[in-house]
Amino acid sequence: MEPTVVEEAKRKLGEDLLILAHHYQRDEIVNCAHFCGDSLELATRATRSAARYIVFSGVLFMAETAAILARGGQKVFIPRKDAGCFLAHQANSAQLRDAWARLSRVMDVDRELFPVAYVNTTAEVKAFVGEKGGACCTSSSAEQVLGWALNKHPRVLFLPDQHLGQNTARRLGIPPGEIARWDPRHPPDDLASLRRARLILWQGACKVHVRFLPEDVQRVRKERPEARVIVHPECRPEVVALADEVGSTSAIIRKVSSSPPGRVWAVGTEQRLVARLAAENPGQAVFSLADPPAYCPYMSLTRLSDLEWLLSRLLSGEEPGPIEVPEEVAVPAREALLRMMEIVG
Repeated sequence: MEPTVVEEAKRKLGEDLLILAHHYQRDEIVNCAHFCGDSLELATRATRSAARYIVFSGVLFMAETAAILARGGQKVFIPRKDAGCFLAHQANSAQLRDAWARLSRVMDVDRELFPVAYVNTTAEVKAFVGEKGGACCTSSSAEQVLGWALNKHPRVLFLPDQHLGQNTARRLGIPPGEIARWDPRHPPDDLASLRRARLILWQGACKVHVRFLPEDVQRVRKERPEARVIVHPECRPEVVALADEVGSTSAIIRKVSSSPPGRVWAVGTEQRLVARLAAENPGQAVFSLADPPAYCPYMSLTRLSDLEWLLSRLLSGEEPGPIEVPEEVAVPAREALLRMMEIVG
């Protein structure tokens, strides 16, 4: 049998090639990857490898992050450059600079306001945050980064996921009266009221995770009372409040995979991961909290044919469209990412 393009690329390119796949990718992609993980985990793994070619099967902001953190001589590629992110698209640098300018009318933003950007943002947004001395965070490090920021600064601007911000604030014990929202499409007229807020949440949300509703939890409680509900912190706060457990993508995987046989899980995150957890843990019953299940359309874009096309070009000596982040963007964006790593330790 003739080797597949993926097998041939792995054999011929050897350690010069590293194929990474996000957990939400199609099985046909995950099965080809050297490693599967969440976005920052994969970007960090890339920088620790000796690979010259990093093929990142995910969405664009993830490949950008890998390129920002990459070492000299490494090149990052993505099979589908049109694989964006609904959440990342809800905050751009122009909106952020406008918000910063407006807020400067009622506070000394450079001294009083600390920006925290979820890694699900563009390179330009990360760069702005880095320029202002701020930090990035992941869903697993949000509590630690936000807690650190609030202990050292009068107030924090958290973007772009309002639900991750609010759920994290609840765990930190920040009362609702100290939380405000910023809608970049319709900035508030009463800017002075924002001075009373310790936490300003950018009004964005993940299209996948907002699909989960309180009614879904109530339905599962009725139909499968033995089930434990575990959800991602990007879910609506009212869903998180009803869930038994909340955790990042990696935390959900660890929890379900390490649970005893016979455990029943209703999982509130992207369906491809849920289905994979069900297949990999036959001793448990694992199913989606939502009915119908929630898929990410952008993660769905990458198919095996896209990956094969890219690898075939690399095999022929071409380097088609590597991810290139301008140095003036990459340097401050890297600072925001490294600051997060310093905080987390």
